[in-house]
Amino acid sequence: MDAFTNSTVAGSLPSNNSVAPRVENEKKSDFDLFFDFNFKDLNKTDFEKWFAAMAECVFGVDFELVKAGGKKGDKKSDGRRISTETVYQCYAPESPDKFANYAATKISDSFPAVLGFWPQMKEWVFIHNNEDGLPTSASDKLEELRKLYPSLTISTGSRRFLKDQLHDRLSLQQMADLYPKAAIDVEGVQMEHVRPLLKRIISERGKHFGSLEFGEIPDEAKVEFNHLSEASKFDIKRARTNVDVVSRFLDGQNNPSNVSVIQTAMREKYLQLVGLGYEPDEILGKLCEYVRIGATSAEVAASHIIVTYFFDSCDVFENVPVS
Repeated sequence: MDAFTNSTVAGSLPSNNSVAPRVENEKKSDFDLFFDFNFKDLNKTDFEKWFAAMAECVFGVDFELVKAGGKKGDKKSDGRRISTETVYQCYAPESPDKFANYAATKISDSFPAVLGFWPQMKEWVFIHNNEDGLPTSASDKLEELRKLYPSLTISTGSRRFLKDQLHDRLSLQQMADLYPKAAIDVEGVQMEHVRPLLKRIISERGKHFGSLEFGEIPDEAKVEFNHLSEASKFDIKRARTNVDVVSRFLDGQNNPSNVSVIQTAMREKYLQLVGLGYEPDEILGKLCEYVRIGATSAEVAASHIIVTYFFDSCDVFENVPVS
């Protein structure tokens, strides 16, 4: 499945050695964009997996991840640091409102069970995705537990903890492994990368050119209307920074019908995928595969930019109905 279609942690790229991140050209600050996306938009099990992946990189074999299964589940743990007897538990609901309403209940329900599973525990860390901090109800519950269990250290960790203690302690190679979408260099795409992909469509489809109706330029509501995942929204937002390279190619066509050929090909492919029952994220990925000739790093990035251009020009996906 294409990098456009994945919503877990950071997505995955096509299995081709040519798309592996070139870490020697990167610096750690280049990955801050991916940290911000994961912290802001991942929730529930995706957030837990992201936390655990960073902790495993930082702590190595000192970090123990317990897979859920059987009557004990995951033993109320999203990871344990063995040397310090620290147990981590994540709570990352879908919205700040839900966090405010249920964080205290989550703490209250979890902590007694944690003690039962980990009697040697010395520290319990409540990891969460609420950048504004704890609601007073959750803070009060933690203070209550600190008084009841004075021998234990009871802590919390949110954005600053995840950034300073985990993300920023990763090596460049670990960051590249954790965020494989960083290998998609959309800003590096030039005309030489876009031209052969679009010329192939003109060559292959020009002989049986048809016509379809196309929509108006969309607003941001189009992304929501088509039920695309947060990961797909992120990919489209990144690709938009360089869609002008597609515009320049189309504007430079001596034969105006070439533009209509490409538009029709993209629209027909989109409608075919809809008819086959693919989900929106899958369609976005399949369109990228359709555009590409191979799977080099440059082609992967160029295909994302091309598909985003035709998304924004309303040749693919559905427009928000005008009320």
